[in-house]
Amino acid sequence: MKRVILFIIGISLLTFNACKKHDDHKHDDHDHDHDNHLITTVELRFIDASVGDTLYFEWNQPAGPGTAITIDTINLKTGKTYQCSVELYDKSKTPAHDLTHEIEEAANEHRFIYTSTTTRLSTQITDFDKQNPPMELGLKFNAITTATGPDNGTLKAVLRHYTSSSPKSGGLSNGSTDVDVSFPIIVK
Repeated sequence: MKRVILFIIGISLLTFNACKKHDDHKHDDHDHDHDNHLITTVELRFIDASVGDTLYFEWNQPAGPGTAITIDTINLKTGKTYQCSVELYDKSKTPAHDLTHEIEEAANEHRFIYTSTTTRLSTQITDFDKQNPPMELGLKFNAITTATGPDNGTLKAVLRHYTSSSPKSGGLSNGSTDVDVSFPIIVK
């Protein structure tokens, strides 16, 4: 009889705790539950500011995590400034789900961080969130190549996702990663 009572008490406690955790989970105005997004495609658009030519580069894993990835090599010219933008998709769904506008709407919870292994390329983020003071978002940025000589390397783009318990001001040390991709890059 004691075992039956202990079993019932144990099940009751588990049920109570499970409901409590569910009730404590907060949602924001955008019905965004702070889970990471499934991003299967990252499209980068580079516009050569001097002549208006547009270049597109894509990182793609349409079947989702653990499946084949295709990555375009970014080819840029030296001594140029490119106006860049990022588009994000979940192509594991039909039709594909465009996540770019969701990231824009939840700008205070997201930030792209760009790093390059080539000294011939620098990036400057040109869009910001709605905080005071505003912080970088990174769906738009400038890519500047130096005029001295060719070089190869990678351009890494990391989209961080922040919550009130892991604020955006903490950079890479706070939040979680929505997507982390590296593009091979050639500057010549």
